[in-house]
Amino acid sequence: MAAQWERWLRYAKAKLDDTVKKGDAELDRREAEQRARVEAEPWLASEGDAPTLDEARARIEHQARQAEEADRARKATAPPPAPSAPTDGAPTPGGPPAADAPPAADAPPAAPAAPPPLATDPQLGSIDFAAQQRAADQRLAAMRKELGLDAEDPPPP
Repeated sequence: MAAQWERWLRYAKAKLDDTVKKGDAELDRREAEQRARVEAEPWLASEGDAPTLDEARARIEHQARQAEEADRARKATAPPPAPSAPTDGAPTPGGPPAADAPPAADAPPAAPAAPPPLATDPQLGSIDFAAQQRAADQRLAAMRKELGLDAEDPPPP
């Protein structure tokens, strides 16, 4: 009978050792993943209450790179758009909905429109910041007058 107890104790010890070894390996693997992620994303190692300027900059740059990669991957896997003929507003069977038709409920939201180009090209024209500032000063003066704040001298422009 004592031999069976010893056998069961050896079995239990082997199972316990195996479980501890697997747990240690899993813990080591997770710690390595976390270290690798902290190296790629240094703001995760921050110990302060608020991120530093460098951490915020790194996070923004990292997220911008991820968005560019996702956009490139989406464009690479997206099928080319099929040419569509002008319609009278009625959706064509099997084709894309007409421009006037409401979007489908399960359709993904449309991508935001691209911002207008900056006026750096001489052919596009230029922005007159002085004229914008004068207009803003005039609106401010009108608001001050309407609110009765004209008793004091307005600040110099």
